[in-house]
Amino acid sequence: MLPLEGTKVLDLTTLSGYCGMELADYGAEVIKVEAPGTGDPLRGLAPLKNGASAHHAFRDRGKKSVTLDLERPEGQELFKKLVADADVVLENFAPGTMERLGLGYDTLSALKPSLVYGRVTAYGSEGPGRDMPQSDLLAQAKSGVMHFTGFPENAPTRIGFAISEHYAASFLASAVCLALYHARETGEGQLVETSLCGSAVAVSEDKVITYGAEGEDPMRTGNAHPLINPYDILKCKNGYVAMGISSDAQWAKFCAAFDCMEWTTDEKYCSNLVRGYHYFGDLRVKLETLFSNYTMEEIAEKCDAALIPGTMCSTTREALEQPQLQVRNMIVSVEDAGVGSLEMPGRPVKFAGQTEPPLRPAPELGAQNEEIYAAAGIDGETLARLRREGVV
Repeated sequence: MLPLEGTKVLDLTTLSGYCGMELADYGAEVIKVEAPGTGDPLRGLAPLKNGASAHHAFRDRGKKSVTLDLERPEGQELFKKLVADADVVLENFAPGTMERLGLGYDTLSALKPSLVYGRVTAYGSEGPGRDMPQSDLLAQAKSGVMHFTGFPENAPTRIGFAISEHYAASFLASAVCLALYHARETGEGQLVETSLCGSAVAVSEDKVITYGAEGEDPMRTGNAHPLINPYDILKCKNGYVAMGISSDAQWAKFCAAFDCMEWTTDEKYCSNLVRGYHYFGDLRVKLETLFSNYTMEEIAEKCDAALIPGTMCSTTREALEQPQLQVRNMIVSVEDAGVGSLEMPGRPVKFAGQTEPPLRPAPELGAQNEEIYAAAGIDGETLARLRREGVV
């Protein structure tokens, strides 16, 4: 049994879906509420396979789908019926949108006092930045993430995936679970909120702490660590490897594995402190000269054998072929109605002693209209009328 079974979630998020996906992955009944006719724009987001969005297949896996026009008064009343039987509402609209529709937290909590209302915004729903548009790119820029990412001689660099969106969704999923626990203990729901920018700041811990301690802006250091060496990406015979030597004990094991024990007693390299002083001066050059005799695979094999933190810089294809990911069921194949068979990341959290149920595919638009609306007391004749009138 998955831990969130028996929890009902109404997911209004658009072009996102990660938070609802996490809740669905762990057993919640997540009902995606979408605009009639078009649905969430996520359904058309590239890349497409067989004309369908792979992002939709991933982010909406395990959910159900109903269509509902929240701009229509009858649609708003119907949504309130759905809320009466729900535990959680999720949304990522611009601040004030749900209030304008008469469906804000204050209104919905009056109908369902135990309701947990989860919201993701760009920069928070209060303060001078509340109306800032939602964008991971802007969040990375606004939060300082881009300023300290990349090489000092180059422009600020975006991290290569939507880091703020993913973290905000995961933080919100955690907050929803905490609020659900509170609601079940007390009967009192609450509004919980995360922001893209705030989440990016939260995971920038070492940079924020460094600024707090030293009062100076951390600068871009490329792939190298400013305090630990070698903690870097280094060129080898056929590509690049990542080395994460973070202690003198690991340095000694590295030197033994690569037959350069003299570096353990050299006054320039014998401790992390002095390695830091001499790393960019000459140690980095010596390491790349050493690695020019080895392939990525050979270096990774040596590091694995000696339990040294070092490995090849894999492509996505190479990463997905790693046996450990297969053992952990982290790459799964899901049969989607639109996309067909699609490999995607599995559930990142594992529960000891339990067998994981297979992931369910994403729903087709409005696939559960009859089921969900019938449970809300809408008879077939009324539903047919609502469909003709474009309410659902």
